[in-house]
Amino acid sequence: MKSKIITAVPVRNGEEFIQQTLEAIARQSVRPDRVIIFDNHSTDRTLALARAFTGFTCEINVAEQPGQCMFANFNRALALADQTDYLHILHADDTISPGFYETMTGALADCAGPGLAWCLDERIDENNAHLSYSGKADGRVTVLDRDTFLQRKAEIGNQAFCATLMKTASQPVPVRFPLDYPVLGDQIFWAAYGAQCLKRVYVNQALAQYRWHGANATTFLGPSLQSLVLDEWRTMETNEALRGRGMSWFRALKLKGLFAVRSGIKAKRIRQQGNAEYAGQIVRVTREITGPWLWLAGQGLIEARDVYIYGILRHQRHPKNIYH
Repeated sequence: MKSKIITAVPVRNGEEFIQQTLEAIARQSVRPDRVIIFDNHSTDRTLALARAFTGFTCEINVAEQPGQCMFANFNRALALADQTDYLHILHADDTISPGFYETMTGALADCAGPGLAWCLDERIDENNAHLSYSGKADGRVTVLDRDTFLQRKAEIGNQAFCATLMKTASQPVPVRFPLDYPVLGDQIFWAAYGAQCLKRVYVNQALAQYRWHGANATTFLGPSLQSLVLDEWRTMETNEALRGRGMSWFRALKLKGLFAVRSGIKAKRIRQQGNAEYAGQIVRVTREITGPWLWLAGQGLIEARDVYIYGILRHQRHPKNIYH
C-alpha cells in the first residue's frame, strides 16, 4: 500500500538524541505512515532505543556493508521514493515542530509531480538551548522559479536537511547524493533535484530544529581542506552551471565574494580554536581563487557582521561551529 509520508532516519551511533527525534515525529499533527531507521552499523544503543520506542513502530533497515559514508546511507533512503507521496530524511540528532508535516505538505499539495519545500531552522545545542535562527520568520510562503532557486543553491543558501521535504509523487528520484562531497553533498543534491521539480517552495517559518553538538558529522569532516573549502567553490560552480547561462564577470565576482566571506568565517573560527596553521592554509587557498582584494573586502564584512550578531544582538554560537 502506498504511503502519503515516509520519514527516513539515517543514523550511526545516535543514542544520545534519537529518542528526542522520534518523540518529535510522534507529536506531529499529521504523522508519517512509516518511520524507517537506516542504521549504518551502530555500535551503541541506537537500535535498542528505536525498537523500544512506543510512540509508533520503527522499521529497521541496517546497511549490508559496514563503513558506508554518510551520503551513501542517505542514498539508501531514496529507494523509498516510489513508495510514497512525500519523503523526509531526518537526521537522528535533529527534531521538527508539531506542525511540520501539516504545513509542508500543504505547501506542496497543488504540485502535480515532484516538488521540494523547505523552511527556516532553529539552531539548538546538545542541551536543547537556542543558538540562533537561519533567518527572520515572517510566515510568508514563496514559490521559486527554477533559475532563482539555482541562483540560491550556487550561493549555498541555507537549506537544512531536517527542514526539507521532498514530494516524490510516488516516482523514483532521478539523482543521488554525490559521494565525493563529504560535507556539501546535500547542496549538490538539492540543486540537482530541485532543478527537476515542478514546484519549489520556501516556507518562512522555523519548523525544524538543527542541532549543533561536538559529534556533528561536519565537525569531524572540517579538518579536510578539500571538503571544507575547495569543495565549496566546486559546489558553487557546479550549481551555477545547472542554470545553463554561463557565468558573467559580475556573477563570478558575487560568487567569489561570497566564497571569501564563507571561507573567512571558517578561518577565523579555526584560529579562535587555536589552530592558526590550518587557518592560514584556508586563507591561502581561498585567496588563490578570489584574489587579494575580494578576500580583504570579505574579511571586513565578517568583522562587522560578528560585532552586530554576537556583540549587539548577543546571539549565541556553539564553540564547535566553524560555519557561522
